[in-house]
Amino acid sequence: MKKILAFAAMAVMALGAFAQDMYVGGQVGFWRNSGDNETSFQILPEIGFNLSEKLAIGTTIGYDYNYNDGRKLNLVVFNPYARYTFFRNGNVSLFCDGGVDLGFGKAKYEGESSDTAVTYGIGIKPGISYSLSDKFSLVAHVGFLGYRGGNDASGYPDQGGIMLKGNDLSFGFYYNF
Repeated sequence: MKKILAFAAMAVMALGAFAQDMYVGGQVGFWRNSGDNETSFQILPEIGFNLSEKLAIGTTIGYDYNYNDGRKLNLVVFNPYARYTFFRNGNVSLFCDGGVDLGFGKAKYEGESSDTAVTYGIGIKPGISYSLSDKFSLVAHVGFLGYRGGNDASGYPDQGGIMLKGNDLSFGFYYNF
């Protein structure tokens, strides 16, 4: 454990050296569908580095909770990505994030815990960014093109294709160093 903490401290110090190209931000989401007795909640902080004007790398590391008619799923999510910005005009930028989505946690149904629940995915998420100032930006992702799934404990079916629906619309913010 001490080695992990020491490594984390060294990583944070190394990140400070690249602060001028770093951004932090994230997303918070809540969804309730009372007709189907479904609730979901997400907290997804994000950190990234601009490698150039067009290319960035980053990750979200956060928490995802889903309740569906008596079944509770608590996940820690890790979603690394590479971002390609293909259009800039004034304060507006259009980009695509290509990444991997991973989630690990536990599911409970009627008080019984499951084995480890795992979710996964790979795909592209198009997005738009609007710079409010040199330091702050609003960001939205719209849709998903790729593959998602999970093991039996997660209850997520394997699925793939393109999705352009409200569940794949997310908003966030960034602070640029």
